[in-house]
Amino acid sequence: MSWQQLANTLAEQARYEEYYAAQPPVACPRCGEPLRSGPPSQPGVLYCPFDNFRYPEDFDPLVHSGM
Repeated sequence: MSWQQLANTLAEQARYEEYYAAQPPVACPRCGEPLRSGPPSQPGVLYCPFDNFRYPEDFDPLVHSGM
């Protein structure tokens, strides 16, 4: 493996990290339950009815991004 291939691999990994950090979660990172849409008064809010996880308030991309 050459240094250029290694640099390309690291650059690709950085792109993957950026992509996954920008994606909203599908399931609760604490219990795995699928997240539900919040009330109409709060568009864009996803929540878990079992442990009160709320996206985006409780979401930390460094911890919950799946990488």
